[in-house]
Amino acid sequence: MRHSFSIYFYLKRRKLQKDSKSTIMLRIIVNNKAADVSLKMSILQEHWDKQNRRVSDMNPEAHDINAYLDKVSSTLQHHYQQAQLEGKQLTASMLKQRFMTTGSNPHSLLEIFDKQVKDADRLAHAGQISMSHSNKHKLVYRRLEEFCKKMGRQNMPLEQFNRQMIHELELFFRTDCRLSINTTAKMMSMVRKGILWAYRCGIILTNPFSTYRIKKEESQKQYLNKQEIIRIMNKRLDIPRLASIRDIFIFSCFTGIAYSDICQLRKDQIISDSGKSMYIHLYRTKTNHPAFIPLLPQAKKIASFYIRKGESEYLFPTISNQKSNAYLKELADICHIRKRVTFHVTRHTFAVTVCLENGLPIETLSKMLGHTNLKVTQAYARITYRKVTEDMKVLKNKLKDWKPESGPMKSDDI
Repeated sequence: MRHSFSIYFYLKRRKLQKDSKSTIMLRIIVNNKAADVSLKMSILQEHWDKQNRRVSDMNPEAHDINAYLDKVSSTLQHHYQQAQLEGKQLTASMLKQRFMTTGSNPHSLLEIFDKQVKDADRLAHAGQISMSHSNKHKLVYRRLEEFCKKMGRQNMPLEQFNRQMIHELELFFRTDCRLSINTTAKMMSMVRKGILWAYRCGIILTNPFSTYRIKKEESQKQYLNKQEIIRIMNKRLDIPRLASIRDIFIFSCFTGIAYSDICQLRKDQIISDSGKSMYIHLYRTKTNHPAFIPLLPQAKKIASFYIRKGESEYLFPTISNQKSNAYLKELADICHIRKRVTFHVTRHTFAVTVCLENGLPIETLSKMLGHTNLKVTQAYARITYRKVTEDMKVLKNKLKDWKPESGPMKSDDI
């Protein structure tokens, strides 16, 4: 059965909200009978383009809102065509009901991220991701819960989480949670992934993060220099727990293995070849990406000692991350090192002091660190002033015979 069908959008001008904004309405017309639907989105009247029945470019959220309106229009066209194919009697009220049931958004922000937490927990228990990564999802959920309470919307509908809310959330992370720019960027990245998942699943009709750019600042990587490493290696230690953590720390400094991987490093993952060389082949807990690490003499000596010691299948004794970093702080104080020494310092130390400053190609370093691409390695291992100075010395020696035969630059000082 054929029906006359049309839809259009308009502003509800008669009843302004407290912020002087008007609600965007949807009108569905079938056989000259209309049904109106509030889209629960509001803008200033001067931001409405009457001719095109869309939001004008004056509104900073115009792109997202118009994309949503286009999707609403497409959804209703689909419902109408489906009813036509099925030969069903159709009214404006029926189309409205169908849209409200399947085209509207009953999900809340916290519902989506509760699912993210549960999915991450399942993956962690299946060994697909690390438990620490799963815990990050839980932290994001708690922060979003705090944010919703602050905004007075304890069960914030996803449709209300728009571009303005993204700005408010970023501000909340920086001010209320007192997070740094880079930590805020990590949190916002996880929120964006959750929202993108909802968009791709059709739970929301537009992605509010489509025009959002995560801001980061370049951070200085903390690492130990050669003298500091030797100082720790040579320090006489009579306290067993400090001697043990020193061995694990130095082993990591000469292999670049992260703490999460050190904890799970088994003795059978250390392989010896016929030439008495030793190497480690493992898959990183964080990325599940392979890492291949030939052992340097300093790391080989420690590994050989712990392979002979104890009956555990794991190379090193288990120490919690919290205790490890507390012991490292104590060790740094004893060795008169003023830097903040944590286990993550070892990867930077291996990358910069052990490898790059001694001329190891960054491509080889990337393979040993188990990075997924070279850009990640470049961020980890910034070239140091010492490396620049040494490279310039080499260049200076190559340019020694570039001397003029006469003039003020004719000097043995060049």
